[in-house]
Amino acid sequence: MTYEELAIMNFLKGSPESYVARREIARKALKRTIFEENPHWADAPLASLVDQGVVEQNESGHYKIKKYEG
Repeated sequence: MTYEELAIMNFLKGSPESYVARREIARKALKRTIFEENPHWADAPLASLVDQGVVEQNESGHYKIKKYEG
């Protein structure tokens, strides 16, 4: 996992039952200055995490860590 993906995972672990908007993730998962420089920095890492199956996206486009039934 990349640094950005790990930062997103750590942020989402703070509220594992809640879906979070992409913009809020981009603003809060890393330093705010990164968001101010590039508000879309989280798009690629989020897409990668969804492809890896560790994060899920709802119909509203919000994200949360995927629960594993086991």
